[in-house]
Amino acid sequence: MQLETERLILRNYKMSDLENYWEYVQMEDVGPRCGWPAYTDKNKAKERLELESKKQYQFAIELKENHKVIGSVELLDTKAERYPNCDLSNSKEIGYLLSKNYWGHGYMPEAVKEVIRFAFEDLGIDKIYISHAEKNHNSGRVQDKLGFRIIGRVKNYREWVDGTMTDSIVRCMTKLDWEKIK
Repeated sequence: MQLETERLILRNYKMSDLENYWEYVQMEDVGPRCGWPAYTDKNKAKERLELESKKQYQFAIELKENHKVIGSVELLDTKAERYPNCDLSNSKEIGYLLSKNYWGHGYMPEAVKEVIRFAFEDLGIDKIYISHAEKNHNSGRVQDKLGFRIIGRVKNYREWVDGTMTDSIVRCMTKLDWEKIK
């Protein structure tokens, strides 16, 4: 499966992406902001990439200009423990990560916007949930730009990069919300 934006190709991971993948999964500011430690073993990263390449809606973010993979956006099943007291019927969750070398260039909002369009128009999803660690201000800004509204918070949800616990800010966008802002 492949989606495209002005600057990006969103497609399934391939094992040939390993060098690009390894470049960002070992960054101290990437994985830990998503809730997993930075990789220190390239073979473990390769095993993870093999798993990621088999996921139906796991999109590698490839730059059209040079075909470099710089991150990913995933559309996945929502989990009650991440979204307590939410109606999860006909919903999906979006998760994403981006190489620190490409922060601040608008790539993530561009990629996520296309995945949102795909979920609502092509898959017929009614709502999309997304969350971020309270201390992850960059991720919060991406979600603000895209029009996700805050609907709650999960206290002490995960350990942050500095070893302290952080809340998870829970957001949602319905198909109706999206139709108003697209």
